[in-house]
Amino acid sequence: MNSMQDYILSEEQIQAAVEASKNFVHPLNADQVIEHAIQDWVQWLLDEGFEGSYFQAHLNNNHITIIDMMRKQVAELTSDGASYVSDYRADARQTLLTLQHTIREMIDKHQLVL
Repeated sequence: MNSMQDYILSEEQIQAAVEASKNFVHPLNADQVIEHAIQDWVQWLLDEGFEGSYFQAHLNNNHITIIDMMRKQVAELTSDGASYVSDYRADARQTLLTLQHTIREMIDKHQLVL
């Protein structure tokens, strides 16, 4: 996946992912599929912004925690809504654009540095 459109899932894609996970040890529900898309988007932005995997993004409800290679938390993003999943369901494109803007601004202002 390389463009934002790849992370905007239709309801059919979400349900297909849920269905495909039914035989997993821990099957996914629709919200978990969306969580993975959001987290993967932020991870891709970080990897591209630093030309490597120097940071990890972890989504937990309405917080995205960013940790560095030393496992130290270096940033936390908070959803304006009840959760990132609810934001995504309301407007996936805007949610991802907002995250992109926030990550880019953090990189540009050296709030995230190697």
